[in-house]
Amino acid sequence: MPTPNANPRATPRACASVHIPFEADIETLAECVGPDRHLRMLCDCGETAEFDATAWLERRLGDISIVNFTDRLRCPCGRRQGRFEVWPGPAGCSGLKTRFAASLYD
Repeated sequence: MPTPNANPRATPRACASVHIPFEADIETLAECVGPDRHLRMLCDCGETAEFDATAWLERRLGDISIVNFTDRLRCPCGRRQGRFEVWPGPAGCSGLKTRFAASLYD
């Protein structure tokens, strides 16, 4: 009978797992967020941040395709038309700063 290991391997957090993110196109906002996944926004300038879409979900916009929200993104560099990627794990586990939908209204 094998002896149990006193030092079990550390289990990586969900965000540390090997995963190829996908660029969200036809998915709805509600499909892109959840307890097991979160959104990240990316700008052509290189800015990357987690994205909290709670304000949009509270306004009942969850059934709209995520691509319809890209023109609402405004990067600190001034550019518009950022893009979204869906990542595994809960929001807040990546260590990136978080941008909020509530702060992006025109």
